[in-house]
Amino acid sequence: MDYYLKNYTYSQLKDLLKNILAKDKSNLKEDFFNYRVDQIFNWIYKKYEDKIDNFSDLSKNFREFLKNNFEINSLKIYDTKLSKYNDSIKFLFKTSDNEYIESVLMKHPQRYTVCLSTQVGCNVRCIFCASGINGLKRNLNLAEIIDQLFLIQKYIYMREKMRITNIVYMGMGEPLFNYENLIKSLDIFTHDKAFNISNRNITVSTSGVVDKIYELAEEKFRVKLAISLHSPFENKRQKLIPLAKKYKIPQILKAAEYYFLKTKRRITIEYILLKNITDTLEDAKELVNILKNYNFKVFINLIPYNSIGNIYLDNVLLEQSDNESIIQFYNYIKKYFEVNVRWSLGRDINAACGQLRRQLINSI
Repeated sequence: MDYYLKNYTYSQLKDLLKNILAKDKSNLKEDFFNYRVDQIFNWIYKKYEDKIDNFSDLSKNFREFLKNNFEINSLKIYDTKLSKYNDSIKFLFKTSDNEYIESVLMKHPQRYTVCLSTQVGCNVRCIFCASGINGLKRNLNLAEIIDQLFLIQKYIYMREKMRITNIVYMGMGEPLFNYENLIKSLDIFTHDKAFNISNRNITVSTSGVVDKIYELAEEKFRVKLAISLHSPFENKRQKLIPLAKKYKIPQILKAAEYYFLKTKRRITIEYILLKNITDTLEDAKELVNILKNYNFKVFINLIPYNSIGNIYLDNVLLEQSDNESIIQFYNYIKKYFEVNVRWSLGRDINAACGQLRRQLINSI
């Protein structure tokens, strides 16, 4: 998989070209390799070109060298679904080993956001999420993470001349379980020679991998962090998120506090609203109580459940909360913290994580 050009950060590609091309390193100066990588990055990440023959400012010999050693795209767009209620688009991608992953483009007046996947499937296995139902197949390689944004950017630029402004790692998989490629993808997404997206416009979501939250805090990327909490009660959270048996709520929130103090980035708490399970006033009060104990600025995203079928918790069917419960929960939280109800932008196109992939797998 290393033969994809998008599998290399700027510095890695420069080092690779040095090793391949510089038989007599004394005759090839650093500027030569910087210039070559600048050219390649410009064609791929600024012009969204995926045919090496069209890299017209490269010599024919160098283009032949690239064609003989590398490929551009690691994914193919297998299907797209456009919501009839808004401009959200769900993309289903096919990998070179015949797996399927998903991304979503969400259009807002002032920004275009892409939700990226980091794994084929997921081993966190939240019971309300379709991504983990068929388990984890593998991590995505760097090129596959980059190609989601690349192909969506190319798709939308050709039609609207618009550029992606925001990234959320909230698609299939747990980003912090694919940590090395997560960090490399951040390098490319934020690099001024590549997509040049601001750190402030990137959010990494995690179910609470504590050690990696601390590690992420030490990186140069000051991206936003979102914690998938979903319940303030330990026992209930462990039933919703099996991974919670390893990482307890106080450990996760302490790590989030450390991340905030290091980066000064507001912490987002993701919270799913399940009828009679997580949407009661008791849940809201306890959520406020636990968050008050930590020194970080917080924003709470309340997420009405998007059904993935007949799933039960303790013999209770998972259902979306009714509007009255959502409003009650919201009104209590807003007295203490900034809060928003994140209505799905693509319920009619199976936009929730893993739904389109699961539908395809079940039909094969």
